[in-house]
Amino acid sequence: MSQDITHDAARQRYSLIVDGVEAYLTYERRQPGVRHITHTIVPDAIGGRGLGKKLVTAIMNDIKASGEHVTSACWYASGVIDKTPDWAALKA
Repeated sequence: MSQDITHDAARQRYSLIVDGVEAYLTYERRQPGVRHITHTIVPDAIGGRGLGKKLVTAIMNDIKASGEHVTSACWYASGVIDKTPDWAALKA
């Protein structure tokens, strides 16, 4: 069971494989210095393990480290960001 998150910048996607099933988060760059999270997908087969939060944490750590800001159309990612003051402060 691997839980290493990979970031494919060309595809604008963070992903991880658990038990042979992929969970992923996608984003867009609508303007310089801002990543817009579009989807966080965790299939039912691997749900309930905190994988969505791990994906949001990965992108938010990268956003913070790069000095960028975030917007989100994903209800899940938005909720996690809003509940984390350090991340909420990065909203564009």
